[in-house]
Amino acid sequence: MARAISLLMAVAFASGLLFLPAMRGRELTTLGHGLLMPLLLVVCALFVHGLGYVPRRAWIARLVSAWLLWPLAAVLGAGWAILS
Repeated sequence: MARAISLLMAVAFASGLLFLPAMRGRELTTLGHGLLMPLLLVVCALFVHGLGYVPRRAWIARLVSAWLLWPLAAVLGAGWAILS
């Protein structure tokens, strides 16, 4: 169930990052552009977790865990939406 939620969140964030700036019709600010890189990394990690990758190393497993990715995606996504 957590993998399905991660995959749905990744698709939602990816489509939002693709369409929202164009729909608002304005350029990204410097701060919004700076938040874009970590947000894209989190979206990639959500895709990795959602597609079922099971890492062999414990530190990588903690890095792509839902407990870390979901709050991080929410905070970075909200910050990007507000500041961009």
